[in-house]
Amino acid sequence: MKKLILTIALMQFIFYGHAQLALDQCQEKSKANYPLIKQYDLISKSTDYTISNANKAYLPQVSVTGIGAYVISGLPSFSLPGTQPKESEDFKFIGIAQINQVIWDGGATHTRKEIARAKSEVDRANTDVSFYSIRERVNQVYFGILIIDEQLKQLAILKENLERNLANITLTRNNGLAYQTDVDEVKSELQSVEQKKIEFRYTRKGYLDMLSCLTGEQLNEDVTLEKPVTAESVSIFTMNRPELKLFSSQVKLIEANSSFNKVLNMPKIGVLGVGALIEPGISLGNTTLSSIALAGLSISWNTSGIYKISTTKNLEKIQSEMISNQQDAFLFGNKLQLKQVSSEIDKQKEIMAKDNEIVALKNSIKRSYQLKYDSGMCSMNDLINAINKESEAKCNMALHYIQLLMSIYNYKTISGN
Repeated sequence: MKKLILTIALMQFIFYGHAQLALDQCQEKSKANYPLIKQYDLISKSTDYTISNANKAYLPQVSVTGIGAYVISGLPSFSLPGTQPKESEDFKFIGIAQINQVIWDGGATHTRKEIARAKSEVDRANTDVSFYSIRERVNQVYFGILIIDEQLKQLAILKENLERNLANITLTRNNGLAYQTDVDEVKSELQSVEQKKIEFRYTRKGYLDMLSCLTGEQLNEDVTLEKPVTAESVSIFTMNRPELKLFSSQVKLIEANSSFNKVLNMPKIGVLGVGALIEPGISLGNTTLSSIALAGLSISWNTSGIYKISTTKNLEKIQSEMISNQQDAFLFGNKLQLKQVSSEIDKQKEIMAKDNEIVALKNSIKRSYQLKYDSGMCSMNDLINAINKESEAKCNMALHYIQLLMSIYNYKTISGN
């Protein structure tokens, strides 16, 4: 049991000590960390409340009005022939209660709910568009760190080669077959490598700080970023940008508003009940009118919107055309971006096709200079130059590979995949 616990503890130490992070993870964490993520929940709640309010249109609507007033000129009174009318009091209280129950509102309630849902889709699409800029920023920072990591790897290889040469040249000098200046040249070059490593490490730390800020998670300097795996050909990516959903949602909202304008012109049918209380009552001879109640069907029809049907349709048509124009402009700009990135990908692929050949040639040249130096046919400076040239070629090859990955991922992002 003790051995098992120690093994598990060791595995956990190894796992956390060599933490790895993928680009997709960074994207998800950045989205969850971005304050705008709360907007989705707020949009849902707002839509639910709006629809709930719309549903209440079919609940009975009650209104009560009370009027206490002094009658200036008096109300008419009635009496039977041969009788004296009662004197009416100048102060009257009139209470009116009305209840309305909608039976059919011409589809207004249903249309209001459709408008609420359409507006919700527009708000969500707007939020999706806002998140896209965060996605692009994460890509830039992530690939920036990958490029620095590749440079640090090549510097480590260069340092290893120089240290091997330093050990050999030091031994040769101790045997009296080399000069101290040769040793100093190698040491000087090693110091230059260390200087570059320090510069890259601090640059990497700055990028990691930015990535930590975006993801909301503190990243250690020893974290390893995985190289994203993506398709070699960009032809498989289809247009899937959130802006297209936004344009489509805006058109649906215009259509929903258009439907609402139509139902406003429809008659409304309901059940009406009215009751009135008059105190003191109105004398009608030997009786007094103190209350009255009425009930029946009510029909209302507001025809003011009929005169604006033609103008409203033209306005809705213009609004739809404006959105269509915005979509065409977006697609045009997006197409130009994709063509530019596609051209960059083709260029990088052709450059990479030469990298292996260049590295092989630089390696051959370095080995040749190593043999020449060992034979006393060239200086240590010549050998160091050959080593640096090979290291530069390897750095370029690694850099070109990351740049190609970045361009392919950039194409993927621009196309909305």
